[in-house]
Formats: sequence, structure tokens, C-alpha cells
Amino acid sequence: MRRPLGSWARHIAALLALTLVLAGSAPVAAAEPEAKAPVTASQPTLLATANATVAAKPLPANVAAQATPAPAATGDKGFFGTTAGKVALVVMAAGTGYMVYSAFKDNDPVKSVFR
Repeated sequence: MRRPLGSWARHIAALLALTLVLAGSAPVAAAEPEAKAPVTASQPTLLATANATVAAKPLPANVAAQATPAPAATGDKGFFGTTAGKVALVVMAAGTGYMVYSAFKDNDPVKSVFR
């Protein structure tokens, strides 16, 4: 027995309308105000104030040692050029292969007393 078209069409139309309203209002909400006061030399920006405050405070010895960047051990290689990256690729390929294999094996009909 088929259900009439109107039973679910109203719900889909309402979701579509809501999506269009939200998509149309996002650029308006994200728009920058038209008149913005220019920052002058007498008004420092928030970034400049924060940088000056952080630069004025001394760092403890253990934090200063951690702040220096360590030399890159991998050189110019990306993640998949390292041993861990190659292992990750092999594991992902094996998982995908098993998924495809088991998907075709699971299509057999279920023979059960309860079915």
C-alpha cells in the first residue's frame, strides 16, 4: 500500500525552507559593519597590547628551554614518508580490503529458526 505524497512532502519542504533561510542569513550575520573607526597611533591594537604584556614578563627556565624549537628529525619528508606513516597506510589498506571482502560475504541469506 502506498502512502500519499503529502505525508512526507511537507516535512521535506519545511526542512528545505529552513536550510535556505539559514544559508541566506549567514552572509548577512557575518558581514562587517560599514563604519569602523580607524586605529590611530594613539590607540594600540589588542594584539600589540597583548604582545607587549607577554614580552614584559620573564619566562621561567624550564619554559624557556621548551620554547626553543627542536630540529626536525624527519627532514623534509611528510608524514606518509616516515615509518609510522607507511604503517598507517598499510593498516588503512588492510582495513579497507577486509571491509570490501566481508561486505560481499555478508550478502548470503540468513537461515535462522527465528526468521
